[in-house]
Amino acid sequence: MSQCFKAVPLFDSYRPFYALKRSILFPEDIPAVKTFVNSIADGPVPEAIDDYWHAKDFLWSKCRRSEATYNAFRSESERFLLWAWCIHGKSVALMKKRDIEAYIDFVVNPPKSWIAVRVCRRFESKSGQKKPNQNWRPFVVKLSKAERKELMRSIPDTAIKPDSGNYALAQKSLREVFSNLSVLYNHLVEEDYAFGNAIAAVKKASPHLIVDVSNNSVKRLSALQWEYVLESTRMKADQDPIWERNLFIIAVMKSLYLRVSELSCRPNWSPKMGDFFREEDDWWFIAFGKGNKKRKVSVPVDFLDYLRRYRLSRGLDGLPAVGESSPLLHSMRKHNPGLRARTIAMLAQEAFDLASENMARDGFEDDAKVLLATSTHWLRHTGASMDVDTRALKDLSADLGHGKLSTTDKEYVHADDKERAASGRMRRV
Repeated sequence: MSQCFKAVPLFDSYRPFYALKRSILFPEDIPAVKTFVNSIADGPVPEAIDDYWHAKDFLWSKCRRSEATYNAFRSESERFLLWAWCIHGKSVALMKKRDIEAYIDFVVNPPKSWIAVRVCRRFESKSGQKKPNQNWRPFVVKLSKAERKELMRSIPDTAIKPDSGNYALAQKSLREVFSNLSVLYNHLVEEDYAFGNAIAAVKKASPHLIVDVSNNSVKRLSALQWEYVLESTRMKADQDPIWERNLFIIAVMKSLYLRVSELSCRPNWSPKMGDFFREEDDWWFIAFGKGNKKRKVSVPVDFLDYLRRYRLSRGLDGLPAVGESSPLLHSMRKHNPGLRARTIAMLAQEAFDLASENMARDGFEDDAKVLLATSTHWLRHTGASMDVDTRALKDLSADLGHGKLSTTDKEYVHADDKERAASGRMRRV
């Protein structure tokens, strides 16, 4: 089969996908999907329509609770179907161990024609219908955030373009491929569409997986980097009230160990000021996190000053009232009930970039470069890592929302590494 890319994306984004009734196979507003799948069924893979039906049913069944979960499984299911039909010429229901091995080889080293140099929408709206985006591909080569920012300092942003020949699949991403495929095949077996699940056997013998214990620590800021992030943002907010929102975001994520999703406005949750509440002398925050689970997070007294000043910048008095319905993070657009994760990440990145500039100016070039690669999740890890030595592990684990103490211990207790580094630091050549 040809390795040129002549396929189309198969599944729409989260909201329109679930707006379509489960019993309807193809979306009426994207006729190209039906045309493409029917052409495969009339040609190399007669079972293509059944493949598509079961993959769509899998997404409907497994991913309704979380848009992030849907996006992850959609990408893998879609990529797997396109490879099976367009390159391997075989139904996913008939795949054996050697077929899955061939797919993993393909994912590790896809043809250039299947790789995009930027993230693109799958579909573009034209005249009331959606048409496949000609620039979309199942794989994307990306520059790291740090690389892009370094290049932006020397050349215009419009000239920055990754080379598809530089595509490389990270080990974490490869493990996610195995995991997502295994869940898909479990569903297909349960529905009596596939005869078995060979993913575990393929993973066990895969030459592409590397056991890596060299750098398994979480990404976090040093005390100096965090001091620059906090102080730079606070000074900017003192000068420009618009930056109070940036300051609040970095302070709440670090102090309360929050994920960006737990601050964002989602279809089933919009954080409110009333999610902060008081019990006797203690303040708490209700976070709505992974697995659609709510948890209470203890609020440090020191953080309350940042909550007060952010509320004051919005014309709100003191600390939140019981059941207060004001959005936790205000949007510039009044009709929005809060901020999306992407906007929150952008505002946090503004703080990281400002701190990076200040660190570079003060001579901390290496630390400044690290800040260029920082993401919002580093704030959660930074807060937990700084507090692990002063808090009981069970309390820290509860605030983080970990189901097991062992998870917290594994991620944030690195006494052995510290001792080993200290004992080896002064070795002589």
